Amino acid sequence: MPARIIETNTAPFQRIDVDTVTVDIIENALRNAREEMDAVLFRTAMSPGIREQGDCFPMIANKDGKMVVGQFGSFIHGFTEAYDAELEEGDVILTNDPYLCNAAVSHLPDWIVLVPIFKDGRHIAWSAMFGHMSDNGGMVPGSIPIQAETIFQEGIRIPPTKLYKKGELQSDVLELILHNVRTPQWNRFDLNALVAACNTAAKRCIEMSTRFGDDIFYSTMEIMLERNHMAMEAIINMLVPEEPRTFEDFVCDDGVGMGPYKIRCKLWREGSKAIFDFEGTDPQAQSSINFYLNEDMFKMFFGSFTINLVDPHILFSDGFYDQVELRIP
Repeated sequence: MPARIIETNTAPFQRIDVDTVTVDIIENALRNAREEMDAVLFRTAMSPGIREQGDCFPMIANKDGKMVVGQFGSFIHGFTEAYDAELEEGDVILTNDPYLCNAAVSHLPDWIVLVPIFKDGRHIAWSAMFGHMSDNGGMVPGSIPIQAETIFQEGIRIPPTKLYKKGELQSDVLELILHNVRTPQWNRFDLNALVAACNTAAKRCIEMSTRFGDDIFYSTMEIMLERNHMAMEAIINMLVPEEPRTFEDFVCDDGVGMGPYKIRCKLWREGSKAIFDFEGTDPQAQSSINFYLNEDMFKMFFGSFTINLVDPHILFSDGFYDQVELRIP
């Protein structure tokens, strides 16, 4: 069963008209909240990978889990489908398992924090952030063993777990996790920073909803997604050809002496929908170079790069995902 969100106030949100000025104000406030998530993380994390390199990805999503502002595309739907439990106000979820969040992360060193945002007993949005931890246990320091042939060799697997339950830290769970890594202090500080960033976004969403009204905040998020949909429809019609184009590239070596491996992709447009077909790509390798491709993540790559090529001022979100079809062997 999918996750069940417990609300003490079940009054439905109403879709209403919102004037353009208000939409722009809320949109820019959400952009700033997303930037503030990074600022909080970089000032409070400990490891160089997150603090200096910025190997982390923030997101604010609507109540349905569609990213409204962020960097890495939606993974909340895959998580909620896999998490068979109740979610309540004050809960903070932690996971790093690609197979239990629809490949929202690609390997175990990436730890995701997800926070359902509530206001007056109603679920109004999500905030999420994941960061690359310095170590996750496993065969080698850094937890990225080239010679690994199974995910168990990468280190500790954390299924979707309540790190905080109704606002209370589950200390025994945290200590169990940190007992299995080589850099427990760095991981502790980085994880605290991820939670702080998500809580900052939650605070900003509640402030906006209080200032403008719940229905206006809800409706504006929908309008922002629709804006993105219209922009990407125009971009796809302008840039993606109806006649298929094919590209091939190769991974020369997998680190253990085997290869090359071919990656083949064919792109074309049907109406306003872009089709990506990976038929002809080589089967998976025996070593750890395989990438469990999340379809929404691929759409994110396509949308982010395309929008920045055409007009970086267009707000990147999940609004266009139904305009991309992905075919993976």
